[in-house]
Amino acid sequence: MSQPSYLPTTTTTTTTTTTTKSDAAKARAHDCFVFLLFITVATILIVSVPVVTRGIISLQPQIPQFNVSSSSLTVLNVSSNTITANLNVTFSMKNPNSKTLSFDKITALVLDGDESLSSITLPPFQQPGKTQKTLLTVFPSFFFQVNDNYFSGGRVNLTIKLHAIARYGRWTWPANKDLMKATCEENVKVEFPSKVTTLVFGSSECDVNGQWKRIVTKCSRLFWNYIYVVAIVLFILFVSL
Repeated sequence: MSQPSYLPTTTTTTTTTTTTKSDAAKARAHDCFVFLLFITVATILIVSVPVVTRGIISLQPQIPQFNVSSSSLTVLNVSSNTITANLNVTFSMKNPNSKTLSFDKITALVLDGDESLSSITLPPFQQPGKTQKTLLTVFPSFFFQVNDNYFSGGRVNLTIKLHAIARYGRWTWPANKDLMKATCEENVKVEFPSKVTTLVFGSSECDVNGQWKRIVTKCSRLFWNYIYVVAIVLFILFVSL
C-alpha cells in the first residue's frame, strides 16, 4: 500500500513551526540582552557621577581656619584728616587636616574699602596637621584718611587680608596648590577722639577662599543636584509602573 500523499505537507508544517519557535527564542534572548545592557549602562551612569564627585571632594584638603585674635592701631601723626599710624595684627590659624600645610609667597594687606593702605611680605612656614599657629604682622607707618576731622571723631573702616600659596602634604587633584585669600572684614569703625593714640580691637572671623574650596563647592552642588534629578526620575518611573 502506498503512503498518503499529505505526509510531506505535515513535515513542512513541523519544520516551519520549529523555525518560528527558534526565531521567537532568539527575539526574546535579544530583548533580554538589550534590557540587561540598558540596566548596566543606566546603573553605571547613575552611580558614576556621585562616585566621581565624592572622590574629587575627598582629594581636597579642608580649608584652614583664619581669624584675627587681636589688633591694635597706634596713631603716629595727624595732619588735617590724614593720619599716619602703625597697625599690629595677630592672626590665629588652624590646620584641621591630618597632613602638613605649607605656605609661601605670603602677603598681608590692610585696606580702606578697595584702597590698599599697606602691604607686607611674610616668610614661608609649615603648619603640621591638627595644630594651631599664631602669626604676628606689623604694618608700619602707613597713611589713611578719615571722613571727618580727626578731633571731631572721624572714622574709617579697615579690612585685613592675607594671601598665600598653600600646598598640602599629600596628592591633591585637580589642583596641586592653591592661592588662598583670607579676608577679615572687620568693618571696625576706627574713631579718633582727641588725645587717644592707641586703639585696641577685639577678635574677628576671616572668610577663606581658594581653588580647593571652589572645587569642593562645585562638586558638592553637582552631587546633590544629580541625586535630586535621579530621585525624581526614579519616582516617575515607579509611579508609571
